[in-house]
Amino acid sequence: MSMPARRRFAWGAWPYVMPLLVMLGVWIYGPALATLVLSVLDWNLTGPPAGFVGLENFRRLVQEPEFARAASQTLLYALALLPFATIVPLLLAIMLWLRPGRASTVYRALLFVPAMVAPVALAVSWRFLLNPLNGLANEVLGWFGGPAVNWLGDPAAALPVVVAVTAARVVAFNMLLYSAALATLDRRTIEAARLEGATSGEVVSFVVAPQLVRTTVLLGLLSVVLAGQWAFTNISVLTQGGPDGVTDNVYYRIYTLGFEFFETGTASAASVLVLAGFAVAALAAAVLRRRRAIV
Repeated sequence: MSMPARRRFAWGAWPYVMPLLVMLGVWIYGPALATLVLSVLDWNLTGPPAGFVGLENFRRLVQEPEFARAASQTLLYALALLPFATIVPLLLAIMLWLRPGRASTVYRALLFVPAMVAPVALAVSWRFLLNPLNGLANEVLGWFGGPAVNWLGDPAAALPVVVAVTAARVVAFNMLLYSAALATLDRRTIEAARLEGATSGEVVSFVVAPQLVRTTVLLGLLSVVLAGQWAFTNISVLTQGGPDGVTDNVYYRIYTLGFEFFETGTASAASVLVLAGFAVAALAAAVLRRRRAIV
């Protein structure tokens, strides 16, 4: 291709690329830049910024024990939701894939229901079910002679409840992604393995699972990055970060700082720290991947 032809091709592609670039600028890079600017200002959201404060907002965050606890809780959410983002949906998808038919389609649709319901509506439903006075959960426990549990007010129970409610939606959505990945596999390899005498467990372990490694790694990384965001709605509706901050995470902490305490500068600084942490993690993962490729 000659140079003028290449230039014509490049200029001809711009009308198709520009809408995407505009959307990225308006919805991603523009707000990110505005957050970076607000992180060095003193602003309470109710009036114009009071002035430039430099790194004062960051210093305040570093010295705030609640933010450090919320950050550690975010990591805990990521670790707790990781099996529900990878192992559980993978096993469900494989079981349904190995038994194709109308029943498999029905089961897949039923399992996907939690992902179809609006997150706030689902969280409100769980709040009624987990009501310590007349909720269905304690009613069922009472049928078996068990004591009533304050599901959302007991520090020992609140965090597992939020994780479980969030996990139901994560499992439903990731199972669909695994099902899509399984649909691209060649069933002839499964039949060939069975003709060679492989058991169902061996087929899954040595034929199916190795072909889903890329999907599993991708969903695992997304779980680590997005676990705190997935849990945000359930935290906001069910516990508001309590009791005693055991269900708090960094995203809900940012929301609290910005829209309840009106410390917009501090909330923006927290957002910048979270973004910087993800950037460092992504850079480290890229470096490790490159080293492995070289080796």
